[in-house]
Amino acid sequence: MKREESSTFSTILFSLLIFLIITEIQARKLVQACSSSCGDIKNISYPFRLKGDPVGCGHLDYELSCQNNKTILQVYSGQYYVKRIHYNDQVISVVDVNLANGSCSLPNKFLPQGMFRNIFDYHNGFKGFQVPDGYTSANYMNCSGNISDANYQRVPCLSTNQSQIYVRYRGRSLSELPDLCSFITVVPILSTHAQFSSYETIRKLLEAGFELH
Repeated sequence: MKREESSTFSTILFSLLIFLIITEIQARKLVQACSSSCGDIKNISYPFRLKGDPVGCGHLDYELSCQNNKTILQVYSGQYYVKRIHYNDQVISVVDVNLANGSCSLPNKFLPQGMFRNIFDYHNGFKGFQVPDGYTSANYMNCSGNISDANYQRVPCLSTNQSQIYVRYRGRSLSELPDLCSFITVVPILSTHAQFSSYETIRKLLEAGFELH
C-alpha cells in the first residue's frame, strides 16, 4: 500500500514538474512574441504593442506602428515619431511628424481648442496619456492682419498677403485671441523663461518634441 502511495505521489510530482516546465516555455515564447522593435525603438512591450503583434500583446489603446523604420504613435488624426520609451518612469517621448525634420509645416491638430493638460483621459477617447508639468503650449493661429504684440511670432514660410500664421508661446487663454485671428491648433512645448525674437527659436523647441506620461 505504501509503495502504491509513493508511486502515486512520484507520478503527481513528475506531472507537476512537466506542467511547470511547459508553462515556463510558453511564458518565454509569449514574452519574446510580445517584444517588438522598429528602428531605434527596441523591445516594445507592455503596455505598448506594435501593430501586427500577436493578440494579447500590449493594449490596443497603446498600439504603435512602424513606418519607414520609424516608430509612430497616433493621437487623434495626428502622427508622432517615438523618440524614447521610459518604462520605469512611464514616459514616452515623441515629436510631431510635421515638425521633426525642420520643415516649415503646420503641426498636427494635436488638441481641441480650449483643452490641453488633461485631454488624454477616459472621457476623451484616448486612455492613459497626460502632458506632464514643465510644458506649456504653442498656439497656432490664422490672422487676417499683422500682430504687433511681441508674444506673437509670425511664421514667415506659412504666411501670405491674405493670411498671416502666428504662434503664441505660452501667454493667456485662447479666449483672449485678437479679433482678427482664429485658432488652428495647440502643441505642447517645453516651458522656458527665454524671450523669443523669432519663430525659428520656437520651432527648434517644437522639433525637440515633448513627453507624455
